[in-house]
Amino acid sequence: MILSSQDIHNHLLPDVDDGFAEAENSLKAIKRMADAGCKDFIFTPHLNPEVYEDTNEELLRSTYAEFVKKIPAEWGVKTAFAAEYMVVKDFESRIGRDELLTYPDGSILIEMSYYYPSHNLEQVIFRLVYEGYKPILAHPERYLFIKEQGLDNLDRYCDMGCRLQLNLMSLTGAYGHTSMRVINYLLDKGLYSFAATDLHSLRQLDIIMGNKPRGLFIGRKLQKVFGRKF
Repeated sequence: MILSSQDIHNHLLPDVDDGFAEAENSLKAIKRMADAGCKDFIFTPHLNPEVYEDTNEELLRSTYAEFVKKIPAEWGVKTAFAAEYMVVKDFESRIGRDELLTYPDGSILIEMSYYYPSHNLEQVIFRLVYEGYKPILAHPERYLFIKEQGLDNLDRYCDMGCRLQLNLMSLTGAYGHTSMRVINYLLDKGLYSFAATDLHSLRQLDIIMGNKPRGLFIGRKLQKVFGRKF
């Protein structure tokens, strides 16, 4: 696949979540992606108190500050960092109270469990928009329950002001037929706003860069929605 010039969702920041464990491998991935034309990175480590109890905004700020010093200036890479927030049962209580990690434009990346929905998602989207944030729901095509729950829920989230982000790995068919059906639905309706790697490992990078999008006419749909080739 052809990478975009910017990757807005990845787990390249080392040793903070289930992504890259070592800075050396993070740097290898960044160099390879930069050589392929992707030179603008926004690191988005997981923030989920139910899984990563010791990971918080303060830790991510300090880890980011130390890690970016290791990226050679001659690579011509630009970086920023935010976080991928799991919508847990009390997340909305933090909105407007705590200093959340956002993209430079005020966007905030949120996610649900792959296996069960966050029943407070609509309340979280509403509260984020009300407080001036710009929510982005990560990889809707990966949620195993989304088709049974009703794909029109995704339309409603978008109507509320939430944008949707597609995982490049999903385009390989790695997550099954249901995932591909959701992708086609969202592409046909033009509901995706972003595509990103959600990169966790060098192996995933090999798969993404070594495969074309899977499915009849999907390349045309992607180009229509995103204005570029994949």
